[in-house]
This record gives sequence, C-alpha cells and structure tokens, in this order.
Amino acid sequence: MMSEINAKPRSVQRKTIVSLLVGGLAGGLASFAALALIDSGQLGELGTSREIAIMVAVVYLVMAVSVAFGALSPKLGAQFLNVEDAEELREQKSRLMGSAVATAAFGFALVAVALAAPLGPVAEPVALTLFLGLFGLAWYLGARQQRASDEFMRQLSRDASAAAFYLLALIGGGWALLAHLGYVIAPAPLDWLSMFAGFLLIATLAACMQRGLMTPR
Repeated sequence: MMSEINAKPRSVQRKTIVSLLVGGLAGGLASFAALALIDSGQLGELGTSREIAIMVAVVYLVMAVSVAFGALSPKLGAQFLNVEDAEELREQKSRLMGSAVATAAFGFALVAVALAAPLGPVAEPVALTLFLGLFGLAWYLGARQQRASDEFMRQLSRDASAAAFYLLALIGGGWALLAHLGYVIAPAPLDWLSMFAGFLLIATLAACMQRGLMTPR
C-alpha cells in the first residue's frame, strides 16, 4: 500500500516533466519554423505588428494540435496532457476535437489578416473572407461547447472572458491613452487583434490555475 502511495507522486512528477518537455519542444520548434519563414522574406516585409500576430497564432495552433493529438491518440495523449488517464480523453473526444478545431480556426484567422496585402501575400478581400469564415467557425464551435458545458465550465468561461476584457482595457487602453498624449506610438489595428487573442489565452490560463485545473494529475 505504501509503495503505491509513494509511486503516485513520482508518476505525477514524471508526467509533469514530460509535459513540460513536450510542450517546450513543440512550442520551440513551431516558433523557430515561423520565425525562419518570416525571416526568409517569402512572406514579404511584414513588420513587427504582423510578426507578433503570427507568433500569437502559433501558440493557438500548437495548443490545437496538442489537444487534437490527445483526443485521437488517448494513450499517448495521457502521457503529456493534464488528465487522469487515457479513458478521460476517450470520454471527452468529441468535446476536445471541437475545442481543437475552434482553437486552430482562431489561430489561422489571425494568420490570414497578418499576411494580408499590401505587405503580405494574401489579397485583402481574401484575408477578410478567411478571417470572417474562420472566426465565425471558432465562435460557432465555442458557443456549441458552451451550451453543452456544466455550470462550472460556464463560470470558468465567463471569468476568463471578463479577465481578458479587463486586461485589454488596462493594457490596450493605457497604450492608446499614452499614444493619444504623444508619449508612445499608437497601437496598429492588428495590435488590437493580437492583444485580444493573447489576453484571452492569459486570462483562460489564470482562471484554470485559480480553480486548480492546472494542478498536475
């Protein structure tokens, strides 16, 4: 009995290390590939705002791939995702795939506008159409997930949305105020989209941590 009790903390610790390594490796490789592509000039001279938007999108895409991989391969996914076991992933396969698709759609929507002409290779009408279609898909899937969620998850979503709004108002609003007064350069339109997407991630992570959902299992 004692050996089983002692083995569980070791197993959790080992899983935490694996999760950090896998997450760091996936994120690092994806970021390196994105930066290499940007630096190659094949996408045009994008500028800082567009590059930041693409990097934020990369985070969304890495998350989407990780969740989708776990849903499609529960046994392997349970080795690095924060779940009790593979059975938990099997039970939530439909929900996890919906979340992965929505997350990927949001990431690609941000990429589409970041690559819009005249600096990028995507024509403005195409970029707008892609953004509206992909963002609409993400919104639809998110709304459907919300209706199927229990009260705990709905409250988590509301708290994350509220926190993201406050971050956007504080940081984005503060930036706009300082720019209006002539202290800094004003945020570009794309910067607002990047802040919205980035702050939503940060707020969701904070809300999950507050409720213990990030505790290694």
